[in-house]
Amino acid sequence: MNNNAKSRILFNDNELISYFRVLIKESNIDLSMSDELLMCFIHARKGDVHRAMKLLNNYVRMTKQYPKLAQLCPLRVKHVLDSHFFASPHREQNGCRILLINLRKWDLRICSLEDIFLALVFCFQRLVSELETQTNGIVLILDVKDLSLNHVRQFTPYWVKIIADIAQDVFPIRFQGIHVVNEPRIMKVLVAIFWPFLSNKIRSRVSLLTFCFTVAILFFHGQCFATVHHHVDPACLPNDYNGCMKSMDTMRFSSIFFEIFKCTCFSRAFLTKTIGF
Repeated sequence: MNNNAKSRILFNDNELISYFRVLIKESNIDLSMSDELLMCFIHARKGDVHRAMKLLNNYVRMTKQYPKLAQLCPLRVKHVLDSHFFASPHREQNGCRILLINLRKWDLRICSLEDIFLALVFCFQRLVSELETQTNGIVLILDVKDLSLNHVRQFTPYWVKIIADIAQDVFPIRFQGIHVVNEPRIMKVLVAIFWPFLSNKIRSRVSLLTFCFTVAILFFHGQCFATVHHHVDPACLPNDYNGCMKSMDTMRFSSIFFEIFKCTCFSRAFLTKTIGF
């Protein structure tokens, strides 16, 4: 058994947090962070504090490069959440939080790529503030029906790099599966744009034949929702994907985000000291 495995067994949460704070101090990171926020990073790396420290360093670096991440507030993303881009109806059968992203409604006259990105990060902040989600992770379902060339043009190298970083080794979130549905042919272009920015680990876990690869994390299902059901119980899905729940259009939950945002561990106050606001 290696030392990291021993530490996960012998240390309770308070000891992990104390050790994490020692590493933060040694790294000269001037942060004011709650224990709850530190546990987000620790859980995201399965109790490995050194890996959590690396993740935190990456997150702080990203907030310096893109300060709007540290300025997120409900009003900034309200128009996106009110447009039914996102829904989180249930946990799936393994306890993972489901996050549905419906880009079928993406009107570039109303929402820019930056708007959607910031709203997505806002949702991540809310969801990862749940202890159960920290432990079990998130299953993401991305519906890209009607994705057009005009949409793909929004994905400049600048934005592709930021989105890829957030999804891989910046934000303290554990993706247990990313399922793309209703993808048009132009989705191949978007995948090709993202491909150079993906880690070898992610590249090796991409599956076009979802029933063949048990270790895959990124799946492309097309219009075959039956293969989605191999991974996510249809009882947890809206009827848009042949699930047992009501349509995604009926899932209004932006008001919930605003009511409990003050309770999340990603309040702007935790990062202002470092970012300098």
